[in-house]
Amino acid sequence: MSKSELLQKLSALATECHALACELEIGDERTEMFEIYNVLRSLGRSGYASQISKATNPLLWSVDDNDDDWDEDDE
Repeated sequence: MSKSELLQKLSALATECHALACELEIGDERTEMFEIYNVLRSLGRSGYASQISKATNPLLWSVDDNDDDWDEDDE
């Protein structure tokens, strides 16, 4: 399977989730289905996976270069 094929499948699945969410009664299940739809839609966006990886992995967080005294106590 190619990357293009996988992205097409993600798009199709996102479309199905959206259609199902629209059919559901207002409530938690509908909200969750729209959230799943948004995640699937976003996964197909270029660079999204890297953004999520960096945001959820503390080892990839960069330290603000301007904050040289981050480990010193405030006086």
